[in-house]
Amino acid sequence: MRVAVRKNCDGLGVIKILKTIKKRAEFMRVCRLGAAVRTRTVVSIRYENGIEEPLVGFTASKKVGCAVKRNRAKRRLRSLVREFSGMFSSSSSFVFIATPATVSCDFSLLHADFAYCMKKLTGIRT
Repeated sequence: MRVAVRKNCDGLGVIKILKTIKKRAEFMRVCRLGAAVRTRTVVSIRYENGIEEPLVGFTASKKVGCAVKRNRAKRRLRSLVREFSGMFSSSSSFVFIATPATVSCDFSLLHADFAYCMKKLTGIRT
């Protein structure tokens, strides 16, 4: 699945593909062993997996709402991952968990919370 697309300075598109986590066992391993940062709108977890490429996973429980709201929350998180794609190290797995506020909050607040989480997890400033 193509998650991140970045453009060069000359305008030519360069596709950076981030593989997604699909299996429950992988989600559970990252959640159990990884470092987590929690904000009001998103929970971010990072785990050093030792694989050559970064892995990204998105999840939203039924506490977020009906299927439409859960899908909207994951779409919002995916758009932020596209924007912050340069901050993902090659040997890490990231899991982003939506909260009920992910759907209803202003996107600028979600962006600020996501930037805070990435800064805390990776140590890179945006």
